[in-house]
Amino acid sequence: MLEVVHAGAGLLGLWGLSAPAGPAWEFLVVFVVVAAGPKVVERAGVPGIVGLLLGGYVIGPHGLGFITAGNDTIPDIGQMGLLYLMFVAGVELDLNLARRHRNQTLVFGVLTFGFPMAAGVAVGLALAWGTPASLLLGSLLASHTLITYPLVAKEGLAHDPAVATAVAATVLTDTVALVVLAGVAGTETGEGSTLAIGLRIVVGLVVLVAFSFVVLPWVARRCMQAFGADRAVRYLVAVCGFLSAAVVAEIFGIEGIVGAFAAGLALNRLVPNEGPLMERLEFFGSTVFIPVFLVSVGLILDPAVMVEGQTLGYAALISVACL
Repeated sequence: MLEVVHAGAGLLGLWGLSAPAGPAWEFLVVFVVVAAGPKVVERAGVPGIVGLLLGGYVIGPHGLGFITAGNDTIPDIGQMGLLYLMFVAGVELDLNLARRHRNQTLVFGVLTFGFPMAAGVAVGLALAWGTPASLLLGSLLASHTLITYPLVAKEGLAHDPAVATAVAATVLTDTVALVVLAGVAGTETGEGSTLAIGLRIVVGLVVLVAFSFVVLPWVARRCMQAFGADRAVRYLVAVCGFLSAAVVAEIFGIEGIVGAFAAGLALNRLVPNEGPLMERLEFFGSTVFIPVFLVSVGLILDPAVMVEGQTLGYAALISVACL
């Protein structure tokens, strides 16, 4: 496909024209995918989220090359979309429901982290990898993702007990997986001992909880009282809230998604599920940020790697270990 694009660029050169490039072109192809990708695959009975992933691959460096491998803008907006997704999940979470099912959340989180973690470590050791590499593989398998959450929310299932349990458990498993990652990375790169890194993360979590559940709601209430019914400001206060919590988390080496989710929980009661602020959060999230995140995931897909013998062998071994 890249050869076709290069041939087209050559024809443009004959007329003294240049191939489309720059931010306007990149955003154009991304938003064409956001608008058309889900609709195309839904006609075949496939969830729209698949269209965003496939569309990202088509326009990415392994497809038509409209978005090159060195592009930072789209991945950065995609990262914003991931933070936005975690924030919205925290805001939409029914706290009373989560409180009633906290034991199920803990059990589900422990089981869905423990078994994949053990299987991943076993696979790594079976491949004669070192202990650090095996721990990293285990932590990768043990962490959850909310990539399908927009699909679940679209079907009106966001307040289902199973969804609430899975969302809360995702934060639990991701936090533990990130602790493992930070510990291994720190000891392997010489940034500090496992104990020092673990202590930094514990302190970071304490600071993050204090910031998210004490400072952030207080600031948000004061801002909303001061600016009254200004819709734009109220929306931006919510956005600044989860971004600030993400920054606080990252200062201590904790993934920003943990901070964004904590901000969502902290502002949960300030953003009624049926209110206009929630409508705006859901609109911008479902229209721009979250779809661009899914497209950015598609950009890194490389089918050539997926069908390599070594990749298929690893996949088979991991699948057997997880059974």
